[in-house]
Amino acid sequence: MEPAQALRLMMRALGGRISIPLSAVRQRLIGISERFELDIAEAPPGLRVRGRAHALGAPIAFSARIAAEGVEVKGEQRTVRIRLSEVALATDDDAPGPLADAIRTGMIDTGNPATLIGNMISLPDMVVEARGQSVVVDLMKVPAIARDETLRAAIAAATSYVGVTGIEVADDSIILKIGVLPGGPKEAALSTARAALMPLVRYLWPEGRP
Repeated sequence: MEPAQALRLMMRALGGRISIPLSAVRQRLIGISERFELDIAEAPPGLRVRGRAHALGAPIAFSARIAAEGVEVKGEQRTVRIRLSEVALATDDDAPGPLADAIRTGMIDTGNPATLIGNMISLPDMVVEARGQSVVVDLMKVPAIARDETLRAAIAAATSYVGVTGIEVADDSIILKIGVLPGGPKEAALSTARAALMPLVRYLWPEGRP
């Protein structure tokens, strides 16, 4: 990210909002895979996602509506709930394989996509819940954060004071609403204490010592 762009985002954040143009997101999606096509469009309060992919030897067309809530601050967790709805799957009449057969016969429960995903594949640790139409992701379990205790404590402390309290889509942009003390003053105080004590804990109990 260029310094000028970072400065613009910071100024917008001070006004309580960060706007991420969908054009920038679309640019990131270009050419992610020759066998995978994905398009996103505004569908307030969320996004409409459409695409095509090959799975188990069959061409699959899919679409879904995606909406996300703000980051919930609770203890050492920073979770985001993502809702999947209006999911549709389609394939060619002559597409081979069990997945294509299941789509044509309506055997796949698209009304509960999160449950379906959780049953079909092994989810990463950062996905702490996948049920019904909701997927809950704990940002503190993103691998780069989870493996660094000091970084994790620092991020927890910072986000307990200023955090994303809402996510919506408008004017062809993703709008992040910024709020102060998203988890309340008690959570902020506890997160600060954990971050302050972390160096002492690491000194007294170095890695590998019981």
